Amino acid sequence: MIVEKTLRSSQSRFLKELHAVYPAFAKLPEEKQELILTICIEEFAKNGYTNTSTDTITARAGISKGILFHYFKSKKNLYLAVVRHAMEVLIENTLQAVEAIETTDFFVRIKEMVLAKQRVTLQHYNETEIVTRVISHPPKAVEEEVAKLIADYQTKFTTPFMLESIYRGDLLKSVPLRDGLTPEKVFNLVTLTLNALSMKYLQLHRGQPHPYIGAEEKLMQEIDDYLDMIKYGVYRA
Repeated sequence: MIVEKTLRSSQSRFLKELHAVYPAFAKLPEEKQELILTICIEEFAKNGYTNTSTDTITARAGISKGILFHYFKSKKNLYLAVVRHAMEVLIENTLQAVEAIETTDFFVRIKEMVLAKQRVTLQHYNETEIVTRVISHPPKAVEEEVAKLIADYQTKFTTPFMLESIYRGDLLKSVPLRDGLTPEKVFNLVTLTLNALSMKYLQLHRGQPHPYIGAEEKLMQEIDDYLDMIKYGVYRA
């Protein structure tokens, strides 16, 4: 129920933003707008951009194809709107989950963040599938627009301030690092490692209904191994 309410809240806010770009769409009842958005998310998640049929979308939504294009002008515009919404849903829910983490141990926090991200992925599978597809294999028809969209979000959410707020690199200041190492260097190494592992598992299990189911134990073991290497080094004591 909580997840459903959160998703509906994200949709409602996104619909308001969408109205500014596509004012004709705003004339529909809000329930109909949410239905169309939900169907589009499901279809693009299942079939990707190229194989998604606007005929299927309109049939499921109970509207004509002409009406759909009256609202969004093109399939490309519709897809880009859905991609932006999917990114916002995942980012918003991940940030909320991370904010709830209370530990003051940097490395424990890292593990809890990964688990929180997994839960968001499971709760919002369709959005995860859309974003994973578009990052790993952007459709040729929208490649330029998608690259700009991703760059905009990376600029917004990977600033030093945002990364510090999420990962809490300040917690490393109390860790007895060896001479020559700074908290910033350790922080950068950990974030690079986590991003690489996350992308690895999303790619390995791409297309499965729930990418992390059955892989949680292996993923967490890999994270433990890499964090141990970062903490204790690779030379035998």
